[in-house]
Amino acid sequence: MRRALPFCPALVCLAMVGSFTATWVAPRAAVAESAEDRAKRHFKSGVNLYTDKNYAGAIAEFEAAYRLKPGASSLKNIALCQKGLFRYAEAADTLQLALKKHGPELADGERQAIEAAIEEFSALVGSIIVRTNVPSARISVDGRVLAATELGSALNVNVGEHTIVADAPGYARASRVVRVAGGQKNQPVDLALQPVAGFISVQAQNSEDAIGIDGKGMSFGSYTGPLSPGRHVLQVYRQGFKSFDQSVVIELGKTVEITAPALLLDEDAPPPVVPGAPPLKTPQVRGWYGLLSLTALGLRNDPEDLDIDNASVSGAAIGVRAGYRVWTPIAVELMLDSSRHDITGACDLQVERTATTRDCANSAFEREFQLDSFRLGPNLRIMSGGDTLRFTSTLGAGAVRHQIELKPPNQDDLQASIALPAGEAKGWDPYFLLEVGAQYNWGHVVFELDAIVMLDGASNTVGSFSDGKSWAPFKETGGLIMGGLGLRVGWSEWTPDSSKPKAP
Repeated sequence: MRRALPFCPALVCLAMVGSFTATWVAPRAAVAESAEDRAKRHFKSGVNLYTDKNYAGAIAEFEAAYRLKPGASSLKNIALCQKGLFRYAEAADTLQLALKKHGPELADGERQAIEAAIEEFSALVGSIIVRTNVPSARISVDGRVLAATELGSALNVNVGEHTIVADAPGYARASRVVRVAGGQKNQPVDLALQPVAGFISVQAQNSEDAIGIDGKGMSFGSYTGPLSPGRHVLQVYRQGFKSFDQSVVIELGKTVEITAPALLLDEDAPPPVVPGAPPLKTPQVRGWYGLLSLTALGLRNDPEDLDIDNASVSGAAIGVRAGYRVWTPIAVELMLDSSRHDITGACDLQVERTATTRDCANSAFEREFQLDSFRLGPNLRIMSGGDTLRFTSTLGAGAVRHQIELKPPNQDDLQASIALPAGEAKGWDPYFLLEVGAQYNWGHVVFELDAIVMLDGASNTVGSFSDGKSWAPFKETGGLIMGGLGLRVGWSEWTPDSSKPKAP
């Protein structure tokens, strides 16, 4: 066991391994293994793995043997495995450790062999000096992260190619492959990291002050880190104190330094949700609102025995809405709406059917009628979360009262006797409403522009003509389709800054 493994390039001998293992005999199953027995077992496994050129596995086994029974033999074999993996610098360090820890145990020949091997390995080692423009960067060489003390100082590496990688928050990763020859010393490796973000450095007056950015709690007392370029909301807050709020503009590659003032007492300030963990919350936008409505409306359906395709149709609606924004995307409201359609030049189909020419445009007996509608019902409003400009859509359903009045025919016309007489019909029906548009807040003032579709029932709208005959003008169609463009103006409790993050 005291024979040395020769480290000269021409000789790779495991005589020592044989001497270590020749006397090893597996213990009986009934007897527990001693530490020395376990060391022998690991040592033998290391020899087998070395023979199979599984150098990494052999190192693990020799290290296990060394921990159980420290000795120069295990260290020398570890160095041999490291050489097989071309890790010459580590092999030299391992042999240096063998001399330091077990020098008195070595014979003169073993010592000389180890010293010769160290010299051989050292000739296959160079050194590099890694530097970067970001002192806090994380540097790795061939996957091993360097300690802070290793940056800027000579770092021993094996001959060959090495991959150096630098990472830092807010910077693009930088990497470089360098080739090192044996004996090449202090080769400089400079890695320049390019910024992909800006940076902020915040210092609070008290270590208990929480720091949040854009609604997210970051730390206590101080914070330094990257931010995307643009505008951000900074808050410094603490239970029982008024928060410090500031809008910050971040530029690429630049650092904004902010020293927050001392926070002022505020007995009404709510406590943090979880003590010791200060996440900021983006508050839900809530509040009452009211809108005045003006809408231009078209009419799609014809009353019975009338044709409005070539008629002049004008329609408009006015109304009011009052509602409550339950949370940022949802509001409920009540709608009162009154509309009127005036139609002139409608074709009297009863005259057209008895006319000689079957062309309503030429033989029509022009009629006028008026359609009034009154709607009452609830709406569900869905909104996006924009502070100033947001998209909005409204779904509504309720009751609508229609009243249609057919003007009497012109008695001077020769066809008046066969025309439809004057008539009137009215009734209550359900309606459905769909609106899609955009909303804008100017302080508390709200402006809104919507495209509108109304589907009105009209089967219950019945009445009679002046001659006493019954009249159900929308019996065949069963309903009315109206569409147009609406403008809303009103007031809301919320303002453009209502959704800014606030300290919980």
